[in-house]
Amino acid sequence: MLGKDAAKILLCDECERGFHIYCLNPPLESIPDIDEWYCPSCLLSTGHDYGFDEGEEHTFWSFQERANAFKTDWFVKHPPTADNSHLKQRRCNGEIITEKINGNLVTEGDIEEQFWQLVESQYMSVEVEYGADIHSTTHGSAAPTMETHPLNKYSADPWNLNNLPILPQSLLRYIKSDISGMTVPWTYIGMLFSTFCWHNEDHHTYSVNYHHVGDTKTWYTVPGSSAEKFEEAMRKEAPELFDQQPSLLYQLVTLLNPGRLQELGVDVSACDQRPNEFVITWPKAYHCGFNHGFNLNEAVNFALPDWLPFGYDCVQRYQLSAKAPVFSHEELLITISQYSDAVETAVW
Repeated sequence: MLGKDAAKILLCDECERGFHIYCLNPPLESIPDIDEWYCPSCLLSTGHDYGFDEGEEHTFWSFQERANAFKTDWFVKHPPTADNSHLKQRRCNGEIITEKINGNLVTEGDIEEQFWQLVESQYMSVEVEYGADIHSTTHGSAAPTMETHPLNKYSADPWNLNNLPILPQSLLRYIKSDISGMTVPWTYIGMLFSTFCWHNEDHHTYSVNYHHVGDTKTWYTVPGSSAEKFEEAMRKEAPELFDQQPSLLYQLVTLLNPGRLQELGVDVSACDQRPNEFVITWPKAYHCGFNHGFNLNEAVNFALPDWLPFGYDCVQRYQLSAKAPVFSHEELLITISQYSDAVETAVW
């Protein structure tokens, strides 16, 4: 015979264990109206709602068609609310960036509002595709290179992401082999609501992201000086997840509303990146964000002389977390000492 609390128990669709809805973190007032529900342990162990699964194979144009169709269909079924003036004003120094989708006027603020509603909702879910971490050595760079376009004036430009990591002032030029994603750019092809979760860069290096074409990409950033406070806030908000996965922030699967982080005393900023704009992140700075629709970006890392102490600190953190480094920091230091004659490097 079922007790009076039976109607308040949720069964996990993975492990089939029961959980009182008022014992969950956060507690629920009623049984959610969803087809499947997974407990925190199974969310981590099986990957449901966390991380990324393999998607379909696309050409650039087939992905663009898929992304545009999804965005149109989404706002036909989920038109923006009438009152979004509080979100409009923070956009582009008061300028309201809008587009018309099937008769609905959609602002960047509308998209941001719906994105965080989806992230925080216990009842709504949506699956999108993201062409993330596409190796430029395999699929080609979105920018011209000396190998592909030797006569193009931008092929040798220092702001070309294929060149930036190996400029004279970048210490990554002393790494003896190419590192895809760090010294060789990765390409990112996004669609509406496709996401990159909270993380900072490998070895706490600088990063640079260039927006080639398409819709806006919104970034949220925490400066390196607030990194420890950010990590403390994340653990406070999701203690069970961090107990099970202490290295959770290295897995790029965790999102928390920047407004909540600010409530917890974390310094958070936001910016909107549009075509022909760069976004640069400083050493140790955490960042996350999402795409407003179809777009094409490219990203790579670099390391100025003032990065060296950040890199050393990161190696110590990797050791404590049993995380493998991407390259040998000690070998890099030796190589720099042998071949660099820059005053800035010598001081550090």
